[in-house]
Amino acid sequence: MSPSPPIAPDAGDCTVVRFSSEDYAPHERLAACREIYGRTLSKREIEPCSAEPFRTEATLWRMPGLGVAKARRSAAAYRLPREFVDSDDVFVTVGLTSRYEVHQFGRGLDLKPGEASLMTAAAPACLKVPAFGRYINVRAPRHILSSFVTDLDAAYGRPIPADDPALRLLIHYIGLLEETEGLAAPDLRRQAVTHVHDLMALAIGATREAAELAKRRGGQAALLRAIKQDIEDGLDRPDLSVATIAARHGVRPRWVQRLFEREGTTFTEYVLAQRLARAHRLLRSPRYARLKISAIALDTGFGDLSYFNRAFRRRYGVTPSDLRAAATAAD
Repeated sequence: MSPSPPIAPDAGDCTVVRFSSEDYAPHERLAACREIYGRTLSKREIEPCSAEPFRTEATLWRMPGLGVAKARRSAAAYRLPREFVDSDDVFVTVGLTSRYEVHQFGRGLDLKPGEASLMTAAAPACLKVPAFGRYINVRAPRHILSSFVTDLDAAYGRPIPADDPALRLLIHYIGLLEETEGLAAPDLRRQAVTHVHDLMALAIGATREAAELAKRRGGQAALLRAIKQDIEDGLDRPDLSVATIAARHGVRPRWVQRLFEREGTTFTEYVLAQRLARAHRLLRSPRYARLKISAIALDTGFGDLSYFNRAFRRRYGVTPSDLRAAATAAD
């Protein structure tokens, strides 16, 4: 086996680990999965459950107080044997696309796609995956989560429903961190770790006082990030409104408004700023030099060209046509 090393240090105290069985020759893939992904990276013994070629693609983030793994992997039993037990960390595992089983302390769970399980790294355990699928695993120190959850030990072996709001936010938040590189900057990374702890505690079952703190801190931050991503994805829709966004996330419109007010702005002001910023980028880009300004206005959610011109000039001090002319001359 001779591909490049799978572990690459990232900036600061965050390490990103990537593994793909496709980096190895077909006859080496299972051995590489067992030794590198299994024993070295995940501290697991892997026992395939199918005669099909074994495949694994995984990305793992490691930093103080948090470990996150996103993987696509073949049908297998992934066992944590006693000799690999090296901490009392808490794991939340979510099977995103297929059913799976978890076994620990003599108890077993048969879980549906989207449901999560809670396990401890302090005792042997087994996760059985019957088909190739996508999974997320989030790991945090027990002493941090135990300060939020009254009886954490009693929660082991208990499923977390797929429609649990905190679990859904946790999954979405981790996806956004990956897409936006939210773990790259140290300050953002520390905030992100705290927010993930809060969402894990809320999904597991935080005490009343801890739940209030977690909702104010991690829950609200994750919700706001998810809402901003939805706004970014829907800037071309003239009907984008606080009501449609609130309905999508299952909260009241006033709650969405308050999230933006805490940042010193309003929902309407934020959407306008994002639309103008996208229009500004398009007008400066040579790639869209042949696209009419009216088309750019429509593509960024402005149904009224006169209003677009006024708002753009108010924001940037120049008209859209002046900006495009300056950008063309510079090229």
